[in-house]
Amino acid sequence: MKIQELKEAGKDPIILDAGDLFFSTKKLDAVNRRSEEYRAKSILKGYNKIGCDAINVGHYEMLNGLKFLRNLTKTTDIPFISANLRSAKSNELLFQPYHIIEREKIKFGVIGLTSMLPDTCKSIVADDYITVGNQYIDELSKNTDIIIMLVNAERSAQSDLVANFPNADFIITSGSNNMSRHNSPQKTGGPYIYSCGKQGKYLLVLDADLKNKNEPMVDVSGHQKKIDDIKKRFKRLQKKDPSKSLEDIYSKQENILKIINQYRTDLKESELAVANAVNTVQFKTIALNNKIQDDPDILSFVDLSIKTCNSLNPETLSKSKSEKNKVKAKKTDHSGHKH
Repeated sequence: MKIQELKEAGKDPIILDAGDLFFSTKKLDAVNRRSEEYRAKSILKGYNKIGCDAINVGHYEMLNGLKFLRNLTKTTDIPFISANLRSAKSNELLFQPYHIIEREKIKFGVIGLTSMLPDTCKSIVADDYITVGNQYIDELSKNTDIIIMLVNAERSAQSDLVANFPNADFIITSGSNNMSRHNSPQKTGGPYIYSCGKQGKYLLVLDADLKNKNEPMVDVSGHQKKIDDIKKRFKRLQKKDPSKSLEDIYSKQENILKIINQYRTDLKESELAVANAVNTVQFKTIALNNKIQDDPDILSFVDLSIKTCNSLNPETLSKSKSEKNKVKAKKTDHSGHKH
């Protein structure tokens, strides 16, 4: 569904990116630079078309230097944020440290951080992201309702983010191939931490139902997944004889009856947890594959961008020609065939 269609349906989503948005490689050189720069510009144009509320400056955004990044940010109204990146020359923050978004009288404070500064980037210095992050959490807590951290960090550091930012509400990460699962353990009462995997192959969607600002938020994703799974299992078990109860169907199979009883206990616990939660949060990861219906305008834009990007990279052209020659050789090589 298009963003405009969502808005017309009464929904106004907040769209955020936690960083590592630009470039397909860490190694930018004379061969691929034009292609990679075009790729970065195209990605940002795509975000302009889709609509985006804020982008955190991560490791990949800085790979081509500060001058390129600054010029890129001038081509969009999308805020680039970073609370801990400073100019090595002036010591001033290079970007706004946070962005405040308001939806239906609820204020969201979005803070950007990174712990991964490229070795080649000498014009940027990074403050300790944990210290700075907590300072801005304290500042924003005074005039916002919900605090969202966009954190670009290595996987080894991500396991400590919940403990490092205890007063945040949500932590969205980049910099790792890790992806949130419904059985991923979350701290009761938050902060809730999420990651959507690698290379933009998944879209992470968080649905929040906030009824009382004074009540805690509860991530019911795991409970809802368990409810759905158990109901499907009951349905499969019932197929054997829809006219009988499960106890009658499996009366002579003690092991299955034990499983059924456990399912019922688990189902009751999860349904109770969902029912008792005043403010609920649910997440899902959507695979961006051919099952997703394409927007014709966006698809045309993406196809043209990829074609142009490939044409600017000699290595891509060479590889493409090589693949074509292999296919041609396979088609014309009749050795071993009997005619």
